Formats: sequence, C-alpha cells, structure tokens
Amino acid sequence: MLPLSRLPLGKAARILSLSAEEPLKGRLLDLGFVPEGEITPLYAAPLGDPRAYLVCDTVIALRQKDAATVAVAEV
Repeated sequence: MLPLSRLPLGKAARILSLSAEEPLKGRLLDLGFVPEGEITPLYAAPLGDPRAYLVCDTVIALRQKDAATVAVAEV
C-alpha cells in the first residue's frame, strides 16, 4: 500500500481507500476515485505538480498533496 502521489508514471494501481476530509473526499468519489477502481498516473507537470491520472476512462489533474490522501496498491 502506498499513496497515489508516490506511484510511478505509467504504473497501474487499484484504489484502496481515501483519507481526505470533506469536501475533497466527496469530490474525488464523484470523479471516480472509488475503492477497487483502477488508476494510472499518466503525466506530470514540468515541476512535478500537478499530475494527470487516468481513472474511469477520464484524465484528471490532481495536486500531489491531494493525491497523497489516496491509498493504492500496484497491480
């Protein structure tokens, strides 16, 4: 188990849990960051923050501090 913010680019993972507080947690759930969902980091901004993630066939940009609240397991 590791935070999404530390998952290498291009490596798929399974979402385990969200530790974010509301309203961020609700927003992430609405965007498809649900337990057992698959997620893949695609791109990073030139300075590394934010990063783009593929989740539910949609590309979502997420700041590193917010990605750190998502626990994942590599698949």
